[in-house]
Amino acid sequence: MIGVPEVVAAAVAASVASVYYWRKRWKFEFARLEASLQHERYAGKIAVDFLHALSDTFSGEAGDHEISQMRLFDSVLRTAVRGTRAMSGCIFTVEGGDLVPASMSGLFPFLDGFPEKLKNASRMDVLRALFRGKKYVIGDSVFSEVVLKKSGGLINAFPVRDGAVQIKSPPALPRSLLAVPFFFEGKLAGIIAVANPRHGGQFTPAELHLVGVLGEQLATSLKMRRLFSVEAEKLRLDRELGLAGSIQKLLLPQYIPQAHSLDIATVYQPAQKIGGDLYDVFDLGGGRIAAIVADVSGHGISAALLMAICRTNFQHVARSAISAADLLRGLNRAMMHSFKRGMFITIACAFIDTQRNTLSIARGGHERPILISNHLIECGESEIEFLDSKGLAIGISKPEVFDATITEISRSYSRGDVLVFYTDGLTEALNADGEEFGSARLGAVLEKSHDLPAEKINEAVLRELNSFTGGNEPADDLTLVTIRAI
Repeated sequence: MIGVPEVVAAAVAASVASVYYWRKRWKFEFARLEASLQHERYAGKIAVDFLHALSDTFSGEAGDHEISQMRLFDSVLRTAVRGTRAMSGCIFTVEGGDLVPASMSGLFPFLDGFPEKLKNASRMDVLRALFRGKKYVIGDSVFSEVVLKKSGGLINAFPVRDGAVQIKSPPALPRSLLAVPFFFEGKLAGIIAVANPRHGGQFTPAELHLVGVLGEQLATSLKMRRLFSVEAEKLRLDRELGLAGSIQKLLLPQYIPQAHSLDIATVYQPAQKIGGDLYDVFDLGGGRIAAIVADVSGHGISAALLMAICRTNFQHVARSAISAADLLRGLNRAMMHSFKRGMFITIACAFIDTQRNTLSIARGGHERPILISNHLIECGESEIEFLDSKGLAIGISKPEVFDATITEISRSYSRGDVLVFYTDGLTEALNADGEEFGSARLGAVLEKSHDLPAEKINEAVLRELNSFTGGNEPADDLTLVTIRAI
């Protein structure tokens, strides 16, 4: 029979054992929670550091694109190695059908055996062989399965190729390898790989998930980097085109010579930042003025350069020319070697003698200049003449052919008469229905506004054009030169 003392002793022993058990259990749970908390803090710190490093990769201009991409790789790899506590890591990128190292942390192992020729090599020679000369054929490498599945995985089988040896010290075959492929625009772009956890065991599913998230972030970042790079390049080109446009405007006349009996006004509106139209008014002396309006085929920088060459040659040839037709012949001859295949210049030219009140017009494939006779309009007769002289565009024929085809129209003028030059960007402007503004509408506007100053005439034309097109963006350069006898 068990006595009271024994029962009390057993109860006390049970209580002590229970206290001891729960104390150990609480201590274990506390340690587990503390470790979990430390892991969360560590992971959070890694995430913050990674985001800070990632933001730095998008600070470069287009020219810094390659450097920033390497920073991106380095940031991702550092985070992967720290987050998995791996001894080494490497980001491989795709070149053809091979995977080649792009960024490396630590002494990443050879995945198909250590090359025998490097058995006694220095650490620097080993690193050089790893980073510069090493490549893996995608389909025959240890990464083939994760590439095929398009998802990360743990790799534990590492076959040794011929000519390789197994050694115990790094960079020997890895005991545990974690690999995650990343994709860009639907194609394999590379692989993030980390090798050999420092604790000596295997990588965990949580660490695989971490590197998988980094792979997704890397793919997204590459896409963002491409977009930023394209945008930066676009901004750079826009700045350069804006500068080129400003320089081009300096090549246009900064001063229009105003003879005492002529009122001259000009409009120049390029459709883009760099235009292909040209106008110039040049004082020949002795009361004579030469004026041209030209349209260079095409757009952009090549057209702008040809425009600059044309203006330079115009001012040189005009000094010795005796008529509008003679000027165009000389201009074609001077520029015959300046044209690329398929490029040409349409041009209209006027020689005006303010002492004799005469003008001569020559045209090389250009829009017909318009002459409005104020005297006939005042008499009730509508007199708008399209000066239809014949001629070929400059740059499309040899001088002998050009010289033979060019013709000239001469007219006398009186006070109030108006001469108008323009390019096809005016007459071929379209409205919402696809209808052209046309020379008939232009003539009607000029007939109504011919008695205004030259600048007001141009404003009337532009008002009518804007009303017709509904303010649509122009598809071509527009140039308008109005000369009114006063």
